[in-house]
Amino acid sequence: MKIALAATTICVVFATGIRAADFDGDGVADEFKVTRDAAKSATEPGMLVVNPWKQTAKPSKDLGFIVRLSSTAKTYLLHDHEFLSTPAWKEQKPPVETIAKTDKRYRDWKKQVPALKGDAIQLGTEAGIDILLYWNGKKWDLFWPKEEP
Repeated sequence: MKIALAATTICVVFATGIRAADFDGDGVADEFKVTRDAAKSATEPGMLVVNPWKQTAKPSKDLGFIVRLSSTAKTYLLHDHEFLSTPAWKEQKPPVETIAKTDKRYRDWKKQVPALKGDAIQLGTEAGIDILLYWNGKKWDLFWPKEEP
């Protein structure tokens, strides 16, 4: 039996914690991983530090997401101390999932986020409402649904 995988299929490498998804929608897998020390990751050469939750904030020794986009060949550290230091994010398995275009949930997100072009990152909140972190073609953006949990 042969199985073909599309570029938008989520690949998870458990040994390294690196996941691949096509966030920029160019048909080539981008790298995605969770870091437990955003402050340390921010010092890596070529790292672009972005806080989609707020305009400015220095990375702390909390969680962050590292994404390398294939279309720009840039690596981003996505972080926010306030959001990523809550109890749900301190647990062993943070509430984060990559959502591929082939995922049924993607269609639901796309209805709410027309700017969504590639795969995205779904994040759990303390309120039980999932939010979406995605590349809008120019920058990293967040979508917060207006519904109650």
